[in-house]
This record gives sequence, structure tokens and C-alpha cells, in this order.
Amino acid sequence: MREFGELLRTHRIRAGLTQQQLADFAMVSVRAIRDLECGRTRSPRAETVRLLADGLRLDDDSRANLREAGGRPAGPVSVAPPAPSSAIVGREAEQAALLDLFADGGRLVTITGVSGVGKTRLALEVVGALHFRLGWSVAWLPSSRTPQIDDGQDTVLVTDHLPDTALLDRHPRLRVIVTSLAPAGIVGEHVFPLAPLADEAAVRLLVMNVRRVRPGFRQEAGNSAALMGLVRELDGLPSALEFAAGWFMVYSPQHLLERLRTNPLDPTSAHLRDSLRLSLSTLDEEERAALTRMAGRGEGQDDHVTRALSVRGLVRRAGRRYEVLNLVRAAVLEPVSGPHSAGGVALTWPC
Repeated sequence: MREFGELLRTHRIRAGLTQQQLADFAMVSVRAIRDLECGRTRSPRAETVRLLADGLRLDDDSRANLREAGGRPAGPVSVAPPAPSSAIVGREAEQAALLDLFADGGRLVTITGVSGVGKTRLALEVVGALHFRLGWSVAWLPSSRTPQIDDGQDTVLVTDHLPDTALLDRHPRLRVIVTSLAPAGIVGEHVFPLAPLADEAAVRLLVMNVRRVRPGFRQEAGNSAALMGLVRELDGLPSALEFAAGWFMVYSPQHLLERLRTNPLDPTSAHLRDSLRLSLSTLDEEERAALTRMAGRGEGQDDHVTRALSVRGLVRRAGRRYEVLNLVRAAVLEPVSGPHSAGGVALTWPC
């Protein structure tokens, strides 16, 4: 029996929707969707399930499975991933590299990166390829429960937290993909930092999402410069691009770019803002201080600290130096309430 939150997230990613987009389509709050996917809420009301199914455009069988998952206790999770689709953009090289890692004997891979960069979407694309091309079994572990592992076949476990590493010793044919804001730092871990999309791929993704609200929209000579400016202001982060696309209902690309240049966090969702601060909360005192200096255009960072920031996707190489992502800089310098360090870096944020 699949857990409701895991099943909801699988359907949402298969549909190519962010949490904010699903909330808009289903008329359910982002907080409610987040709580369901995080496992805080396990037994949603029947009306909530119906609204989510409508927002996801589920067929009858999928609706029945979602209703069943919402009305019974969760058990161990073993799930076939969604089939690979064209919804993922610009990640061909990363997918090929991860498949090569497993082909070369890798067993524990941690995909790291800033919130919104697409770690989970890439992981699903990879395990989809392993499942549909090679017949591997796929297990999804959204919580601390022990998954069901069949030692008679190759299995890949996908999780957003580090599972018991003894699983790898007990199950020789098991591989693990962890999606995380930071490496676990354990023996045998292969860290795979996921960078933002390149400019051309980011523009393709932005246009693809704009066409969901403005079907006739296309990239052309008159808007190409503004589209390129938008993806650069938004750092090529897929979740930021997907949410910003909704503003094309009321803004031209040029007007939206002007608004972004004033405050890149302004036309993004509250969930993205909180998620970026969650990324910041993984830093220690030295790393937070260094990021704050860099956000203020400071120079001369220690190589060890710079690597830690780079692996988390908070900074990127720009020629011979590193620069802070625009959205991260805005989150660092934006005043916040609650516990925080110098520069406004929040220390604790919700799931």
C-alpha cells in the first residue's frame, strides 16, 4: 500500500507541476500539499483528495488509488516511478552521468543542490530509466521506515534523507539515491552536485510553462532578450521559472524582468522563499558568515568554505571566482523574523 504523500508527490511530478501550481489548479493551499507530501498529514479529508485528483487530472484508476492511500495506514513503500517524459528539460548530461555511476558500481549517490534546482525530478528520471530499461525494482523512502528490498533483483532506493547505511551491507544488489541539500559525509558516498539549468535550457523550460497559462506564447525576436534576462535573474532554477511563468498572465516579459531586478524573490512563491532559507540553515557559523560576505560582494573566501557552498548550490563559478546566486543573495539579505544570524540568514525553517 503506497503512502498518500509519496503517491501525491509522484503524481504531481509526473504531471510536471510545482506544489504552487497544483495548489492553484486544485484550490488547495500550498501548506496543505506540503504537509501531505512531508507526511505531517496522513489522512486527508475526502473533499481534499477529490480536489487534488481534479487538479492532477487523474484517471479513474489513479483516483481510486489516491482515495485508498488516503484512507488507510501507511506501510512500506515500493513504487514504480513515473515513465520518463519530456517534462524534464536540459538534464540529459546529468541523467547520463548518473546512469554511468551506477553502471560503474556506484551504490550510494547523494544529489545535492539548492532548493528548487530539480534534485527529486532528476532522481525520478534516473530511476525511471533504470526501471523501464533494465527492469530494476524501485523503492521510495520518504520517511524513516524500513523499505521492502527483494534480494533477488537489482533495486534502487530513492530517499530525501540518509537511510540506515547497513542496508547496503545487508542487500548487495541495492543502490541508493539521496536527494539532499548537503552531503552526508559518510564513507562510500558519491556526491553529485546539481547546478542550475544553462541559459538556453532555462529559457525552454520557462516558455514551456508560460504556454500553460498563455497557450499562444512563443519566443521571438521581440522578447528573447527579456526571456534571457528573466532566466538569469532567476538563476536557472526550475521551480522559480515554473512559478514565475504564472505572472505572464498579467506582465509582459519586459515588465516582469523589471520587477525581478528590483527584488528577485518578489514574484516567487512563499514556499520557494522558505525553501531557500532551509538551504541556508544547513550551513555552520563559518559558512554562514562567508556566504553573507559574498552576498555583499565580498571577496577572498577560503577554498574549503567555498567548496561547501558550491556543493550546496548556493554559489556558482563565474570565471575565476565564485558568485552567490541572485535568489540566494536576496534570501540572505532579506530581513527575517525568528532565529537568524548576521545578514538575515535564518537558522530554522519548516519542512
